[in-house]
Amino acid sequence: LKQPMDKFKGRSTLKLIQSIKTVPSAFPTQMNTCGRICVHQSGRFVIVSNRGHESITIFRVKQSNGSSGKAMKGSLAQVGFFHTRGETPRHFQFDHSGQFLIVANQDSDTIAVFSFNLTSGEIKYTGNEYRVPSPNFVCSCPMVDRYSDDDDNEAEKVGYFVPLLEDSSATVPTSVEFDPSKKNSVDLQSELELARKEIAELRREISSMTSVASN
Repeated sequence: LKQPMDKFKGRSTLKLIQSIKTVPSAFPTQMNTCGRICVHQSGRFVIVSNRGHESITIFRVKQSNGSSGKAMKGSLAQVGFFHTRGETPRHFQFDHSGQFLIVANQDSDTIAVFSFNLTSGEIKYTGNEYRVPSPNFVCSCPMVDRYSDDDDNEAEKVGYFVPLLEDSSATVPTSVEFDPSKKNSVDLQSELELARKEIAELRREISSMTSVASN
């Protein structure tokens, strides 16, 4: 392993092509820290969260070299700054489709959902907000339609998000399992009643965690 690495000795493998601010120039940089940075699955946008400025900053990725030579391929151009509707955006995640951005506002105990414009890169608040104790991570998981009758094709997948809480020891029911082999004889009313019980239990668990956090 030593020989292949020797050829890189004294040589730089990375080259800085740009340094760009994630907050407006008038905002004091010492009052802000970045929470997360990621590239959109299209490869066309870079997204950063700002803890302090309480915002999401979005940049467009240059896809080709400019005719003037000033804008290199891979360099960033600012799309805009967008308030996260909460405090301390510790983490954010796109859903499976890449059309919705879910932001975890850690210090305001909220998760906010934004729609993402795949053309302009701008986000817009959907009005959907969820109370979650100190959210610090959002995971977007594919959901498979286990009752699909089409066995020859891949089951349809849609995106949904699961916020992870600070208290990882809490036991919260996450799903209701059914036997797909018995799907033709399933009592839908019983399934609905079971789902309601699971939701009630989930609400009790969240209420209990909220009480503990407030104390």
